[in-house]
Amino acid sequence: RLIYTRRVMLYLLQFACLIFMFISAFFIAVTRLHVRWINRRYEWSRWMIFAALLFMAVHFFLQMYFGFRATDEDVGAVINVLVYLPCFTLFSMAIYNIEATHTKRRKMNLICAAVYAAMLAAFAVGYSFSGSLNIGAWLYVMLALFFGNIVYCIYMIIIEMNKRKKLLETMTATDMLPFIRYARASIAMLSLIAISMPFAILSTKSLYIIGPVGLLVLLFFIVNFVAFGNCYVPTEELLDRERGNGETDDDDEPTTAENCASQSAADCEQSAQRLSAERSAFIQAALDKWCADIGYKDSSVNMLTLSHSLDINKNELSQFFSQCQNTTFRIWLSEIRFNAAKKMMKEFPDYNNDIISAECGFSSRSYLYRIFKEKEGCTPVEWRAKNS
Repeated sequence: RLIYTRRVMLYLLQFACLIFMFISAFFIAVTRLHVRWINRRYEWSRWMIFAALLFMAVHFFLQMYFGFRATDEDVGAVINVLVYLPCFTLFSMAIYNIEATHTKRRKMNLICAAVYAAMLAAFAVGYSFSGSLNIGAWLYVMLALFFGNIVYCIYMIIIEMNKRKKLLETMTATDMLPFIRYARASIAMLSLIAISMPFAILSTKSLYIIGPVGLLVLLFFIVNFVAFGNCYVPTEELLDRERGNGETDDDDEPTTAENCASQSAADCEQSAQRLSAERSAFIQAALDKWCADIGYKDSSVNMLTLSHSLDINKNELSQFFSQCQNTTFRIWLSEIRFNAAKKMMKEFPDYNNDIISAECGFSSRSYLYRIFKEKEGCTPVEWRAKNS
């Protein structure tokens, strides 16, 4: 009776996973209709996640139909490893594809393919020796390869996430908190579940705990992925070097750290020189005019769009902020917007904070609140009361 109860519980868990994977795959596909701006990288990632979810759904159906794990835990573990590795790789490539500033997808694909080939070889050797799916000690070889692939993919993702964060902090002046709080949190939670899987799949009892938690984490990740696509704006492509017709190949894009390798010799030489007084005065005048024309109202503006609108080299702008202003573009623009917000609050006391944040270029009202708390030690409402 106890064995029967366990099999029923396992069957119900697998059925729940099957339904969840199908619904999630449908959700990922349908949200394609709600994306305002089409981004090549994002769409590639979407369909990689879609394929991984469908593959997982088929896997759970086969587990239910043939009863691999219900019959033998080791046999179920073998099937799990054979399926989970390519699915995890697809998820990893989808995340890497979005986060990467210097993509090395070809290298990552080759390494993951080599690991999976080695796993298939280990499975073939174990099957030839045992004559069944219960391959004995070779299962642990497969698990070791699976764990190594997980660690490698997570390591590559972390590197690119840090590079992208630095690039965003340098090139943009938008609110970074949602990016850090939600996107990174969902990827971190997904990574923890992935690391635990090689150990969890050896025990059905562990899967009763890890399985439901993994589904919740996967749901959190999918929601964040869809939210990212909905919030995407075209100027983000500039950060990914996808300008014009998207002619840049995605396998060998230079990073910010390797910027000089992608620039012309004149640009590199220019970056090493100090700006002349005349050039600094010209840039200052251009920035003053841009501020007077309320260019800061555009919440999606970044260093590249600003350099294009002013017709000033991006490296010169960066030099100007560091050499003449002793600051960065991000801090400079935040200060401009902050001062504009205070001025507008005094001139138009009836404007609420939503209007103020929109008119001054803040990406959200919460970002306006955090700026005031950071610089004035109070909320915008409290500042209004003190300066009314």
